[in-house]
Amino acid sequence: MKSLTLMMLMTTSILLFIGALGEVTEETERIVEDAVLRALDSLNAQVDSSSEQSSEHIIVSQQANSESKIAQFTGEVLEEATRILVEEFGMDILPMANEVINKWKAEDEEALAETTTSNPESTSSEPSRRKRNAIIRPKRQATRRGRRCFTPPIDCNNRFHTTTRAITGICNNRQNPELGNSVSPFRRILGGASYADGLGRIRTRSVNGGNLPSARLISNSLHDDRNNQVFSPTINHLHMIIGQFIAHDEIFMPSSVARDGGALDCSACNAATRVSSNCAPITVPRNDPYFRTPCMRLTRALNGQENFGVRTQIDQNSHFLDLSTVYGSADCEAETVRSFIEGKLLTFDDLGYTLPPQNLNDSNCQSFAPLHCFTCGDFRNSLHPALIPVHTVFIKEHNRLAEQVRSARPRMSDEQIFQLVRKIMIGMWQHIVFNEYIPKYLPARTIRNFGLRPLRSGAHRGYNPSQDPSISAEYAGAAFRFGHSQARFDFPRLTEAGRPAGNFDLGHDIFYADQNYLAGIGGWEPVMNGMVRTPSMKSDRYFSFGIRNQMFEIRGRNGSGVDLVSVNIQRGRDMGLFPYIKYRQLVGLPPVSTFSDLDSTMSQENIRALRNVYSDPADIDLYVGIMLEEPLAAGQLGPTASFIIGEQFKALKTGDRFFYETITEGTDNFTQEEIDEIRNNVSLAKLICTNMDFAVRISSDIFDHRSRQVACSSLPQINIEKFLR
Repeated sequence: MKSLTLMMLMTTSILLFIGALGEVTEETERIVEDAVLRALDSLNAQVDSSSEQSSEHIIVSQQANSESKIAQFTGEVLEEATRILVEEFGMDILPMANEVINKWKAEDEEALAETTTSNPESTSSEPSRRKRNAIIRPKRQATRRGRRCFTPPIDCNNRFHTTTRAITGICNNRQNPELGNSVSPFRRILGGASYADGLGRIRTRSVNGGNLPSARLISNSLHDDRNNQVFSPTINHLHMIIGQFIAHDEIFMPSSVARDGGALDCSACNAATRVSSNCAPITVPRNDPYFRTPCMRLTRALNGQENFGVRTQIDQNSHFLDLSTVYGSADCEAETVRSFIEGKLLTFDDLGYTLPPQNLNDSNCQSFAPLHCFTCGDFRNSLHPALIPVHTVFIKEHNRLAEQVRSARPRMSDEQIFQLVRKIMIGMWQHIVFNEYIPKYLPARTIRNFGLRPLRSGAHRGYNPSQDPSISAEYAGAAFRFGHSQARFDFPRLTEAGRPAGNFDLGHDIFYADQNYLAGIGGWEPVMNGMVRTPSMKSDRYFSFGIRNQMFEIRGRNGSGVDLVSVNIQRGRDMGLFPYIKYRQLVGLPPVSTFSDLDSTMSQENIRALRNVYSDPADIDLYVGIMLEEPLAAGQLGPTASFIIGEQFKALKTGDRFFYETITEGTDNFTQEEIDEIRNNVSLAKLICTNMDFAVRISSDIFDHRSRQVACSSLPQINIEKFLR
C-alpha cells in the first residue's frame, strides 16, 4: 500500500512538473480521458427515479430548462471524473487535468472554425468522441420545440450588441462574453467552497466530530415566531414583494433532475442512496409540531461545473438586473410573452381588467381550469398571489410606453419598438431598485462605501470589464433570503378607500392562481393596495407560520409542503457555503473562538439560543448567523448580510455595460438627457398609480406604510419623447 501511494505521489509530481512547462503530455491526456470514460460508465450504471414513479405530483419551483439539463450532464460527468482522479492521484492533479480540458476545447474551436466540408473529428476514436461530448457542452445551443432558445453570438462587437442588451445577457462583457449570462456559474466571495470531501459532499459533521444539527431542528429552535408576528414600524409588505421580484430577476437556481429529465422524489430519508445522490432530504425531529414524516424533501441544486474540481451551482437567469421577470432569460422565453404586434407584450383581459397571459400547461399550478396560472418572463410568477400584481404593473407599463412610441413613430417596426421600450423599462427598474428599494434596508454608510447611491447629476463612467457581475453564492444562498423573514402569514386586501376587502393566507395559496380571478372585489388591485398600506414583519430571526411550515403545501393536506427556513439552511450546505464565522472577516469583525465572541454583533439572547442548538460556533450556518445579527444603525440587517448584499449590487452596477446611469465608449447607452429623465421622473409609486384602474392616491414613500397619501396626478411622469432620437 505504501509503495502504491508513493507511486501515485510521484506520478502526480511528474504531471505537475510537466504542467508547469505549459504542456499536456499524451500520458496526462490518457489518464484524464480514462477518468472521463470511467465516469460515463459509472453514471450509466446508476439508476435514479423520476417524479413519474412517485405516488404524488412534485412541485418544483426551480425547474431546469433544456440547457440547464445539458449542464447537469456535463457537471455530473466532471464530478465523478474528479472523484476518480482525486482517489488515484490526489487533489494536486486537478489543475493539470483542467489543462487537458482547455486543450480539448481549443481543438474543438479550431475544428469549428475550419471551412472544409470534411468532419474534423471523423477520424477520432469512439472514446475520444465520447469524452468530448461528455464534458464540453455546446454553448447557447439548446432548443425547445425545434426552435433555438439560446442564439450564439456571431460577434460581440456587432451593431446588435452595441445597441441592445441580449435577453440571455450574452456579450454584456465583450472581453468575456459569457460572464453573467444565463446558465452560468455563481461566483464565490471567499473563492473556495466548504464540502465534507472538499469537492461536493454536503457537510454533516460538526468541527468537534459530532453531527451537525438538522436544519429543521435549527428552524424549530431559533426561527419559530410562535404565531406572534412582530411588524416593522415603517417598512410595508410591498418591500418584501419587490425584494422577491428582484431575486426572481437575478436568481434562478435550477434543481437537479432525474436521468429522464423529470423531477426527483427526494422525500424519503434514504433518498440520497435509493433515489439519487442529488437528493438531500432534511431530517424532521421526533414530535415535530407540524410535520409527521421523518424527513422533508429537498433536491440538490443542479451541478453545472465546467471543470474538474468543486461542485458548482448555476444561475438559469441572466445575472443582471434586466427584468428577466418580464422578458425572460432565453430567446424562446421572450417569444412566449411577446405579441409581436406593435412592440407589445401579451395580456389576458377577459375579466374586465388586465392580467398576464394564461399558462394552460403550468405543471406546478395547483388551481384548476379555468383559473389557470400565468405566463411571464419568470416561471415562478404564480408562486403566490401577491407576485401577479407586480408582474401586471410592469407588463401594463411596457404596453403603455409601446403605444406612445407607436403613436409618435408609426413607421417603427415591432422589433424596434419592443427593444426601445425594453431598454427604457430596464432603466426605470434599475433606478427604482437603487434609488428606492436599497436605501430602505442598507444604511447610508454601506451605500456610500459601495457606491450604490444614484448620482444627482452627470453620468456614471465607472464601467469595469474586469468586474465579475455574476451573482455570488453567498448572496443567492443566504444573504438576500433575508426577505423571507418579512413575509406575513396573511396578505390583507384593501380598497382604494383603505377599507378591508378580505385577505388570503400565504401557506394556503402557493402556486394557486384563484385569488387573482376575484373580479367582484377588483381583481389584483386590492392586493396591491394592501401591500402598500400594511406593514411587513420585522426583519429578524423569526419567520411566519406559512414560511416555516406550508411552502408548496396542497390545500387540505397539512404537512405536504416544506419549511422554507430549513430549505434555506440546507441549501447553504448544499452549495458549500462556509460557516457564518468565516464571513465576519469581510467586514473586519473580530475572530470567533467561543460563543461569547459573538457579542460584538449579537444579543445575549441570540447567543444563548445558538449555544442551545450548535455545539461549536464554527458550525453556525451562514443563513442562521446573519439572521441573528443585530441590525446596523439606520439599517434593517446586520454587518455581514449588509456587506454581502452591498458587494453584490456594486458588482451589478460596475460590471453591467448597459447600466442605466453608465456612459461608456462603444455602447449605445442612454444619453445624459435620457438618464436625467429617468432620474427625475421615475418612481415606483407613479408606476403603480399609472397602471391601476382605480388608483387616485398613493403613499408618498412607496415602501413606508405610515407615509401620507398623495394624489397620483401630483407625481412626475416619464416623457417618452425624450427617448425618441
